[in-house]
Amino acid sequence: MPAIVRMIGEFHLDYENLQPRQFIVVEDNGMMVGFGRLKPYADATELGCVGVLHERRKQGIGKLIVDELIRRGPKTIWITTDLPDYFRPLGFQEAAQVPESIANKLERFRDFARAGRIVAMRYDKPQDTGASSHRAIEPPDHFSR
Repeated sequence: MPAIVRMIGEFHLDYENLQPRQFIVVEDNGMMVGFGRLKPYADATELGCVGVLHERRKQGIGKLIVDELIRRGPKTIWITTDLPDYFRPLGFQEAAQVPESIANKLERFRDFARAGRIVAMRYDKPQDTGASSHRAIEPPDHFSR
């Protein structure tokens, strides 16, 4: 957890209420190369603190983390981000109406945006029709909790 806390500070990510059980970690040869978390609120679940080592970016690790957190999370997942262009292709959409916890976070963090503003985005998992041709995929071995 100390390495995650250090990287959260370096990457200017959400440092509120850090709990080890909320995080997943991607390791390569025993070295942490990325992490992310699902942060529960009373009225929402937020995907956040997605961080990848600078030298390991542009390799799909961030997408791998987001995909795994979506898989593990509830039907609706929220993010607050100043990088909406990164999350749009992953299925997140900007939302005007947000749960109270997300609105409060937007207010708390509005002055810390790297790209000028922080937005709330929402991801809704597709409905399971039972007729999918896709099979369930087991989580990769390189994820840890």
